[in-house]
Amino acid sequence: MPRRPIPADPSIGDRIRARRELRGWSIRYAASRAGISHTSWSRIERGQQRTDRYMIVDLAAALECSAVDLTGQAYTPADRQIDAARIDAERVWRAMMDTSMDVRSDTTATVEQVNREATLVRDLYARCDYAGALRRLVDLVPAMHGLADRRAALTEMVPVYGVAMGALLNVSYPAHAWLAAERCAEAAGLLDDPVAVGVAAANRARVSAYSGAYRPARAWCEAAAADLAGSAAQGALDVLGFLHLARALHLAGLRDRAGAEEHLAEAALIAAHTGETDGWDLAWGPRNVALWQMAFLLDTGRPEAAMATAAGVDLTGLPAVRQVYFWLDMGRAAEAVGRDREAVRMLLAAERTGPQHARSSVAARETARSLLRRGAASPELRGLCERMSLTTQ
Repeated sequence: MPRRPIPADPSIGDRIRARRELRGWSIRYAASRAGISHTSWSRIERGQQRTDRYMIVDLAAALECSAVDLTGQAYTPADRQIDAARIDAERVWRAMMDTSMDVRSDTTATVEQVNREATLVRDLYARCDYAGALRRLVDLVPAMHGLADRRAALTEMVPVYGVAMGALLNVSYPAHAWLAAERCAEAAGLLDDPVAVGVAAANRARVSAYSGAYRPARAWCEAAAADLAGSAAQGALDVLGFLHLARALHLAGLRDRAGAEEHLAEAALIAAHTGETDGWDLAWGPRNVALWQMAFLLDTGRPEAAMATAAGVDLTGLPAVRQVYFWLDMGRAAEAVGRDREAVRMLLAAERTGPQHARSSVAARETARSLLRRGAASPELRGLCERMSLTTQ
C-alpha cells in the first residue's frame, strides 16, 4: 500500500503513522512493540485517542525514534514573537558555544550591569515573554563570562542559564536547552553550593524528561536531594521539595504510580512547612504542589480528579509561566471529560496569560485538534487555531 502523504500541519497521530510506514511495519506489529492493542494504535493514528506524555515515550521507543520526533512542531508560526524567539534561540546557542567556564570573554560589563540585566531576563521569562528573554540572553551570556569577579559571575549564571533552558525548551529547542542546563550545572558545581546544585539537577532533569529519559532524570534528582537532606542553608528545603515533585514526574513516566504519589505527599508536607516562597524562580509552595498533583492526575488518566484538585487553587501572585500550565492542563482535562466549551475557555485563558507559550504548546495544539474533530468549531476556537497556525478544515 502506498504511503499517505504527510499533511502540511501534521498532528502527533500523523507523525506516528509516518514513522510506522517509514519502517514498513503493520499497525499490529508496531502496537505489539509498544505493548498496546492494535485498535488503540489505530485510534491514536486517526486522532481518536489521546496520548499522554508517558505514552508518547512508549510509542517513540517502539518506533525507534525520540519523543521529540513525534511531538515536534514542523510549522511556520503565525505569531511574530514566536518566530523571533526561534531566531534568537539559534543566536543564544552560538553565544553559549562561544563561551566556556575556563575562558573569560572580552566583554567589559560590570557586576551591577549584569545583575540588572539578569533580573530583567528572569522577569521576562516569568511573564512568558520568551522572545524578549532570548533576545537579551544573546548579549547577557558573554557579559556574565566576562566578569572579573568569578563568584559573582557563577552566582548569576545558575538562575540565568536555568531561564535560558526553560525558554529554549518552551519554544521547542531541546538540544539547545540541554546545553543551557549543562552550563547551569557547571556553574553550580564551581560554586560548590548544594542548593544551587539541586536547582541545576532539576534543570538537567527537566530537559531529560522532556525527551522521555526518565531514569537519568530521576538519578540526578536523587543525588541532589541526598546532598540537601538535613541542610539548613537558605532555600534548601524549597529545592528539596521541588526535587520531590520532579521525581514524582519521573516515576510516573516509569509507571511507578505509587512511588510518584509518595514523592507528591512528601512535597506537600514540605510546602505546608515552608509556605509560599519565591527563591530560585521555583514559585515553590502549597499552590505549586497542588498544580503538580493536578498534572499528575491528568497524565495518569484521571481528568475529573485533576479538575477537582485544581478547583480551589488561587493563582494570584503566581508567575505567568506557572499559570499558563494550569490553564492548559485545565483545558486538557475539560476536553477529556467532554466539556468542550469550558475547554475552549481554558485554552483562551492560557493564551491571554502567556501568548507565546500557548500558541507554541504541543498540548494546546492537540487539545484544539480534538475539539475541532468533535465539532466545537466556535469562532473563538477557530481564531485561536489560526494564531497557532493550526488548520481548521
